[in-house]
Amino acid sequence: MDQSDEATSRRRFLSMAGAAATSATLLQVMTGAVPATAAPATDGLTRPARKAGNGKTVAILGAGPAGLAAALKFSEAGYQVTVLEAQGRVGGRTLTARPGDQVTEVWDDGSVRTQSCQFDQNLYLNLGAGRIPYVHQRVIDFCRRLKVPLEPYIHTTTANLYQTDKAWRGATKPNRRIANDTRGYIAQFLAQAVQKGTQTEDGLTPAQRDQFMKLLVEFGELDKTDKSYLGSTRSGLAKTPTVLQVEEPVDPLLFKDLLASEFWTRGFYQDSGLHWHTTSFQPVGGMDNIWRYAAAALPSGTIAFNSPVYGIQLDGNGVNVGWTDNGTNRVQRFDYCLSNIPVSVLRRQVTLYNFSDDFRSAVRDMPFAAACKVGWQANRRFWESERYQIFGGISRIDHEIQQIWYPSNDYFSPSDKGTMTGAYNSYKDAVTLGNRPHEERLSVARTAATKLHDEFASNSVVPNRLGMSIAWHKVPYQLGAWADWRRDDPEHKKLYSTLIYPQGQDNFFVIGDQVSALPGWQEGALMSAEWAYEWIANGRRAVRMPVQQVPDSKSLTTGEV
Repeated sequence: MDQSDEATSRRRFLSMAGAAATSATLLQVMTGAVPATAAPATDGLTRPARKAGNGKTVAILGAGPAGLAAALKFSEAGYQVTVLEAQGRVGGRTLTARPGDQVTEVWDDGSVRTQSCQFDQNLYLNLGAGRIPYVHQRVIDFCRRLKVPLEPYIHTTTANLYQTDKAWRGATKPNRRIANDTRGYIAQFLAQAVQKGTQTEDGLTPAQRDQFMKLLVEFGELDKTDKSYLGSTRSGLAKTPTVLQVEEPVDPLLFKDLLASEFWTRGFYQDSGLHWHTTSFQPVGGMDNIWRYAAAALPSGTIAFNSPVYGIQLDGNGVNVGWTDNGTNRVQRFDYCLSNIPVSVLRRQVTLYNFSDDFRSAVRDMPFAAACKVGWQANRRFWESERYQIFGGISRIDHEIQQIWYPSNDYFSPSDKGTMTGAYNSYKDAVTLGNRPHEERLSVARTAATKLHDEFASNSVVPNRLGMSIAWHKVPYQLGAWADWRRDDPEHKKLYSTLIYPQGQDNFFVIGDQVSALPGWQEGALMSAEWAYEWIANGRRAVRMPVQQVPDSKSLTTGEV
């Protein structure tokens, strides 16, 4: 907006804020912004309130994971909490698509494009967060306390596939062959080096060299005589065993083909990373069930839906917040304000008053990454057939779509139907795929996935009308997938250091995974809510110091180093 429009907007906002300060009781009655006193829910986290809050008011902007986690904490501690959510649902980027749900995107030309989920009843797909690593104990404890039922999430199976046109004439190869043949060759080459080496060269005693050789033989399943790799049943079988046919290992892949495939560049070893270990979990029925349970545990009326915020003003020991409710602009003063609004949205859709220049600059310059997903309902769970024997996990492809995920639930379903993630990518590939129209995304994903499973060529098996897609950088009130912090950018230390600390008189916080050590993860969102709560409710203020290192977002979200 130009200077005159901004001045007019500022005067109107300040006028409304003044009225709110002098007529708070009337405004609360009119807007219902502060929930009436009511007994807290008995089946969630909230319990009869302690007096720590002394009735002080807290505005939480956004009903995503950080916002709802904070709301529960402050409600339990006796604060009067108001959650202002711009959309008609909770969860933020924790979005589960179910029959009848809609996905809306706003494109650069201003057009609004909406998809409607046509899955069969009881089928769903996580379009945002998809798993909970076992090391994310905040989220697991949150689910435990809310009694959200969890089930195992299978990150990797040895039957998952890899495809590239660089090797094997484009044929797919299962994870077990690539992983174990690679181990075998590496063990063989190391064994040859040990055999040729001397005690002086490698620093090992004769006994240690003997132990090392035994380790390599077991590690790569080498021939015990000449220490060569001849293949292993770890990689699979040449033929199906029968009474007359004992197990025989499949011929090993050629090492030159393994190198030519460059399989390691496509997240093949992701499950070795801390946040992708095989033991992970998912809520039964969809990831957003965590946040549905959290919303249900709050006192009635805490969350105001379809209430986008348009202005925030630091006002001494309080914060004035302006939002739109059914077309009417409202303003209310709160003792504290926690903004779970993605900074990518905050800088474009919210006017900030009385904030420091450093904070405004950080909001303006904070980078966000793109991510894109395509999902399908398949009318036959072909991946679980005898041909593939895939029960969960991720197949990877040297292509724009990067990977497909198989469901970790409803195995052996009587209907034989299921949903799968037909593409999941981020950064440049996500911009490319996400900037395609929905139908073109489906076409690109289908064509690529056919290289992994020829069943994708059949519209009767994988119907186009049952495809979903989402480009998070086009989703209103999100405008990105996660904060794209880069360790090698010195400017990011300054931005991060500004955004993690409270503003005003320690009464305004930015929260969310965007300002945590784990961008892109629900654990990071809960971490940030905990940080703000401890600062406000328990007085555990940190010394304001520039951070020495920012999170490496790409590594933390993709596993790439």
